[in-house]
Amino acid sequence: MNKTLIVVSLALGLAACGGDEDDRPHPHPTSFPAEGIYRGKTSANQDITAFVLDDGTYYIGYEATPYPSGVWHGTMHAAHGSFTSSNAKDYSETFRDIFDIAVDGTYATRGHLNGTVRYPATGQTATFTGSYDKDYERTPTLAALAGTYLGDATTLHVVESLTIEIAASGAIHGTGASGCKFTGVASPRNHGNVYDITVVYGPSPCATPAMRLSGIAYYHGQDRTLFATGMNGDRSEGAVFRGMRQGH
Repeated sequence: MNKTLIVVSLALGLAACGGDEDDRPHPHPTSFPAEGIYRGKTSANQDITAFVLDDGTYYIGYEATPYPSGVWHGTMHAAHGSFTSSNAKDYSETFRDIFDIAVDGTYATRGHLNGTVRYPATGQTATFTGSYDKDYERTPTLAALAGTYLGDATTLHVVESLTIEIAASGAIHGTGASGCKFTGVASPRNHGNVYDITVVYGPSPCATPAMRLSGIAYYHGQDRTLFATGMNGDRSEGAVFRGMRQGH
């Protein structure tokens, strides 16, 4: 199955974030009962960071060496402490493939997110547990996101080094070692410490010219990382980037 989810994970510097007047978390009313950021582990001891948005969309990144890395993505229905998701995909960065999955579990608002991931094609399962991270309650700013990042990008077609520049306006420009270029835009979401992002690939030598990818980005000040995920409209193409902010 040739379906792909974009996952992006960068390292940032907080020093150039522009000096927000108040960087402390500020709780706000939840629009979706399970929304938030959750950190924890899988049953294979992989680290997870889960992002549940206020519309029920979620992205759960998992990684650990030497175990597989990737992201689970879908839309969940949550009520009375339980959630289900029947439209989920597992994009495996390790295998550079995507698998149909179903996810269900329990949650506590601003408390925990625990679940089971089921692979219908193989009968395999995985479990995860996550605790709420109050960093979700910070206000995202484009000043904090702005910078230049260097890292490696993975798609179904290529693995290459990549440079990404994000301007204070939110404009995104990227160039791969192959010469493939893309542009896009980032904007803070209204709910939670998360950004919406959209990028569009340029012409050849890009493997998927003119393809549009949409998703989210997350900036974590304490460990200076940025995590972002997204996909094209039918989730058939995407990219993965993990890198580090350059300079101060």
